[in-house]
Amino acid sequence: MATKKNVVSIKQDIPEQLETLRADVATLAETIKAQTKTSIAEKTATVKGATSETADLAKARYEEIAAKAETRIREKPLTSLAIAVGAGVLFGALSRR
Repeated sequence: MATKKNVVSIKQDIPEQLETLRADVATLAETIKAQTKTSIAEKTATVKGATSETADLAKARYEEIAAKAETRIREKPLTSLAIAVGAGVLFGALSRR
């Protein structure tokens, strides 16, 4: 059975224990915040790297297609002109509707 002395001692310890608990919670919150920032920074770097790589691949593919188109136009200018005129007529007919 708790004596009066024990109860008084426990009551005196409660504020100290609450302060310790508050400090522990604050430390935990700061740790979680730091880990979250680190994780976000890592994910951002990964996404930037992937985006940059994809953009480089798309640019290379575009340059390749443009070079092929230019070569075809130089090799067969009349055919290219006929295709362009046909596409223009088709586009014009579709846009009238």
